Parts: sequence; C-alpha cells; structure tokens
Amino acid sequence: MSTTSKITFAAVAVALLSACTSQGQGGGTPSGSAPSVPARSQTPSPVASAAPESPAAASGPAACASADLAVALTPDQGGGGMNQTRLVLAFTNRGAVECALQGSPGVSFVTGDGGTQVGAPATREADGGPAVTLLPGASATSTLAITNADVFDPAECAPADVRGLRVYPPGETAAVFVEQQRKACSAPEKSTMVVGPVQG
Repeated sequence: MSTTSKITFAAVAVALLSACTSQGQGGGTPSGSAPSVPARSQTPSPVASAAPESPAAASGPAACASADLAVALTPDQGGGGMNQTRLVLAFTNRGAVECALQGSPGVSFVTGDGGTQVGAPATREADGGPAVTLLPGASATSTLAITNADVFDPAECAPADVRGLRVYPPGETAAVFVEQQRKACSAPEKSTMVVGPVQG
C-alpha cells in the first residue's frame, strides 16, 4: 500500500470515529435522568354546598279579625270605687279557626245613631303583653278603667250622655259597638279611660 493510500485511509477512519462518538453523546438520554412526564392537571374536588334553608315556619295563628269576634262588657268583680268604674272587655272567637290577639284594644265613647266619638280615646297601657291564641269558642279579656265624669270640673269635662263604646280589637281598624250608657267627658283633650292588654 502506498503512503498516500495509508494517509487517506487513516483520515477516513478518524472521521468515522468522530461521527460515532458525537452520535453516541447526543442521540441517547443522559444516564441517571428519567424521561420527563407531562404533569397531569388536577381537577379540583367539588366542594359540598350546604342545602338551602327551608322557609321559617309561621310564628303562630293569624290575628283575630273584628268580624270573627264577639265583644261583651261586664263589671270587673275585683275593682272599682267611688270615682272609678272598672269593666272587663271579653273577646270571644266565633270563627271556625284559631286566631290570636296581642296588645291593648282601642276604645272610645260614642253617641247618636251614627256613632259620633265623644271625648278622647282610652289610654292604652304601654305593656303589650304576650300573644293570646283563641281556639273557636274561646275568650280573652282586657280590663277597662273609667274615671267617672262627675269627678271633674264640668267646665273642663263638658259631660255628655253616651250610648256605648267603640272597640277596636288589637291590630284591627274595624270597630265593634258595645252598649254602655253613661255620662262621659266630651272635652277632646280629656282622657278618662285606661285599657290594658288582652290576657288569656
């Protein structure tokens, strides 16, 4: 073999060796490192939601309507005196279902066929008291104290004859007439009655 052929052969061998070495270093996965795996996107766990609250139950029966009440007036067995008359207003449920009363009724003196109000209405006691539930046929009462008209100076009281009382059950705007003939102060600023809350 000639010298030129030996040099050419050696050059080719070196070139092949360099190519193999380069391919071995770049083509494989480096030892000691695992192939990367794409991370899975984690779906968030559903959060339990509280069940919606049910509507609050009704606190009690509906208020008694004037049309469903019978109102009577009787003497108070435990009170009264020379200058004051104490009476009891009784409210009886004549309806078909239970109803409730709470607070003091409205009370005024009236006269004439048209029920004209006489004097100032009764002063209601501040304490409304608890609600009273009336089953059909059941009753609740309220105490009414009336200062007699002859106690006052006639010039201030302006006494007049009245036919009875206009009674508004608690929370109602429709009145019930109750007969009670007597003398009463007609002066509009002179309140001579005090009415208490309904009690069972």
